[in-house]
Amino acid sequence: MEELLKFLESLYPVDPQLQIYLWHHIPKEIHRANKTLLEEGQVCDWIAFIEKGFVKVYYEYDDVTERVIGFYREGDMVGCVKSYFTNTPSKLTIRTIEETFLRRIHKAELEMLLSKYPGFNFNTRCIIERICCMYEDHVILLGMPAKERFLKVQEMYPWMMKDSRVKDYMIASFLGIDKATFSKYRNGKE
Repeated sequence: MEELLKFLESLYPVDPQLQIYLWHHIPKEIHRANKTLLEEGQVCDWIAFIEKGFVKVYYEYDDVTERVIGFYREGDMVGCVKSYFTNTPSKLTIRTIEETFLRRIHKAELEMLLSKYPGFNFNTRCIIERICCMYEDHVILLGMPAKERFLKVQEMYPWMMKDSRVKDYMIASFLGIDKATFSKYRNGKE
């Protein structure tokens, strides 16, 4: 919980009573590697803070091809924004890559806290802004030629190329290129 509170405090001061509430009502969840946290077709009525671990958000097309749209690691918040706000089935899947510890808060509980602690609205807005900015950056990235995408991802997300949890096929999927092309770029052959 200390990690979540530190994260929230970095955005905006958190009311001491709210801190106490969070300590007592937002338990740590431990999920094994390769566990689906949200399946396509489910409504995402939660957001979660990742204390430890790594998850990917993706969608499938052709019933077999996975397109990664985001990676989330320690200190990140994850959820499916469109599904959360529109209360509609998600087109995305959220899955752990490794054992993951997270703290999940459901929409009804968050809305209750937002009405009781108005200052918490600022924290929540900052979190949503970060997620929306990340999605916009990804859309812009996908509009670039393949080689530029590869170079830009190294600049924007240097950790991604170095983190052993992120396999090459996942980065290729995130970039919207095939594994062979990614391998050529990674090995400096093109």
